[in-house]
Amino acid sequence: MSNKEQIKNWQNESKADLESAINYINRLRIIHGLFLCHLAIEKSLKAIIVKTNNKTALKSHDINLLANTANVSFTDKDNLFINSLVKYKIQGRYPDDSSDIPSKVKSEDYLKQTKLLVKKLHSLI
Repeated sequence: MSNKEQIKNWQNESKADLESAINYINRLRIIHGLFLCHLAIEKSLKAIIVKTNNKTALKSHDINLLANTANVSFTDKDNLFINSLVKYKIQGRYPDDSSDIPSKVKSEDYLKQTKLLVKKLHSLI
């Protein structure tokens, strides 16, 4: 697969994950939705890595590592938000009985922040 095809694939996957996150959060499947928010950001960064480094993206879920590799800097506000998503990345992969599920209002705020960040990242592609 060419770099151009990889970039388009990562972008399309990011958009699809964001759409799925919207659907899950609207149906009160909050952990799944927030997990997909994390994936949308992760895949956006992978598109940037392919574009800027002309190589296949890292096989990592660490947004900070991916951002460093992509030479992307986040604002303090973005960093706080990203750090709050980490626990949902973990719960999405390794569910537990945690009662620490954010409210619908809070999850919609996370979704809004994800949309803004993905839009910002896609503008770099």
